[in-house]
Amino acid sequence: MFPFIFLFHYLLVYLSMQFKNKTDEELKQMSDEQLFEYLDAKAAYLKQHVRPLSGYLTKKYASISSAVTNSEFDYDGVTKIAKQNESASMAIFMNRMKDATNGI
Repeated sequence: MFPFIFLFHYLLVYLSMQFKNKTDEELKQMSDEQLFEYLDAKAAYLKQHVRPLSGYLTKKYASISSAVTNSEFDYDGVTKIAKQNESASMAIFMNRMKDATNGI
């Protein structure tokens, strides 16, 4: 099991390093059209690696937000959203495992 986890972690790190970031000088030398193409490509690349927040982080950020805005904290609503995020996260994980094992 350990080699599989190591391989999975290695693949995630490798995928996150595929997109090369430009330096400030390179960005300044680009035309507006090239800059917007670069930003669109980077946004598309980053969208591939989004995931739903965990239940803990959903509750944490919601409580911080309600404290900052001085509004009432809706615990039941946040718990419902946290459960939805956790089930979506589990579905993403299961699909990735299914793809990694070729449906075995």
